[in-house]
Amino acid sequence: MEIPFEVKPRPDTGLWNAKVGIWLFLASEVMLFGGLFSGYLFLRLGATGEADYFWPQGVLNVWFGFVNTLILILSSVFVVVAWLQLKLRNFEKFRFWMILVVLCAVIFLVNKGFEYSAKFKHYGIKLSDNSIVEGHGIDDTIRYEGIKEVTIDVGRFNGEFLSKVHGETPNFREVLSGEEAIAKDPEKHAKGKKVLGDPIVLNEKAVRRIEEKRNDALRKKHLSSDKAIRWLPAMGVKQLSFVADKEFSIQIKRKKLRKSYPDSVKFRDQTSLVGTISKLTPGLYLEAVDRIDLRATDSENPEISSLVWKYLGQKSLLEDSHSDHGSGDEDHGDDKDHASIGYKEEEQKSKDDTHAHDPMKEAEKAKRIFLGAREDVLQEANENGKEAEFSEVLNHSVLKWKGEEEELASHAPILVPWKDVKLYSNFTPKWNTYYAIYFTLTGLHGLHVLIGAIVLLYFAVFGKKLFDKD
Repeated sequence: MEIPFEVKPRPDTGLWNAKVGIWLFLASEVMLFGGLFSGYLFLRLGATGEADYFWPQGVLNVWFGFVNTLILILSSVFVVVAWLQLKLRNFEKFRFWMILVVLCAVIFLVNKGFEYSAKFKHYGIKLSDNSIVEGHGIDDTIRYEGIKEVTIDVGRFNGEFLSKVHGETPNFREVLSGEEAIAKDPEKHAKGKKVLGDPIVLNEKAVRRIEEKRNDALRKKHLSSDKAIRWLPAMGVKQLSFVADKEFSIQIKRKKLRKSYPDSVKFRDQTSLVGTISKLTPGLYLEAVDRIDLRATDSENPEISSLVWKYLGQKSLLEDSHSDHGSGDEDHGDDKDHASIGYKEEEQKSKDDTHAHDPMKEAEKAKRIFLGAREDVLQEANENGKEAEFSEVLNHSVLKWKGEEEELASHAPILVPWKDVKLYSNFTPKWNTYYAIYFTLTGLHGLHVLIGAIVLLYFAVFGKKLFDKD
């Protein structure tokens, strides 16, 4: 099917369809990006200091933006040259310049991919006093121990918790109720104690069998007592409780849980387990802190009394446990995180022979870097006879700092107890509104470039027939 191409000007306006179409396209572009940038300015200017609206600093790579801007300008020039070659009836040169435009789009998208990848690997933790640490190498593993009691939501159960059992999975016994409990052990039932069924291997099929059995009993009981009201599936069993034959533990990434408490945990399928958090996973671990932000901290003197300073320098106990036991299936993702921040432990040790890479000493250096950078800001403002910007006083990178008498570099870890973790995420819209706007604007722009490149590539490769016909 061919799309009709009308080049005859309209008698009333002197315009033709293609010209009107391109102006409508340009108008839609102006409206789309005008609306997006207006939304950005509205939210940005509204970020006046509330705890949830302190926007991050130092997270954008200027060179990526600069290169992509040059590529966009260059591609615009190439499009004009390609159009000129088309007007000169030289299709091969048109194809050459149009392919260059597509290559510009590919380079733009590859750069954007690197930029996105850096955001996905960079994490932030907001503590309970609203202080924030950012860095690489997060470990949100949480282990619950001493678990015996399990409650499942029949309609949503998918057996996820069974795949997270650490060690051997025990058999389970159903907690009976009503007539079943009386028939099984009338004495226990009379005393109000739990009456347990026979041991079973818990899985989805076993749950469906128990559900069907329970619902059949409920249906018969309902029909025998009230035949006027018909039985509905919603009247069936909603939850089932089980007790394990022996205590077991689970280990899972915290972000994959629905809720976690000191004495219980709930999975996304509403399965609840009663247990305690293991001493090996007391909190959220960040291997390398690269920025500390105390702008929203509740403390009157955050540079001294923030919770960040209390937990900075503490190592992951689970990591030590793996090293002690020489685990063969240990995840070596830490090497990637080292590479992402340009850190080499052997090189760090060789630079400072007086002591090895010690977490607490690194934490001390990180604090000195933060306070040194803060003092530099205050001193510069004082020399210029003005008050220092609040946003610049309590938000600093702690990777490197050069003072008058010393030069410091730190690689400090932090272990934040779960009770003091208010929020954690990589640099995505979940973290704050800045990234919601960032990914909306750049994502739409990237999609715009991708679709445009596909259309232009089509005309470069398959446009000869249309060119010869017109």
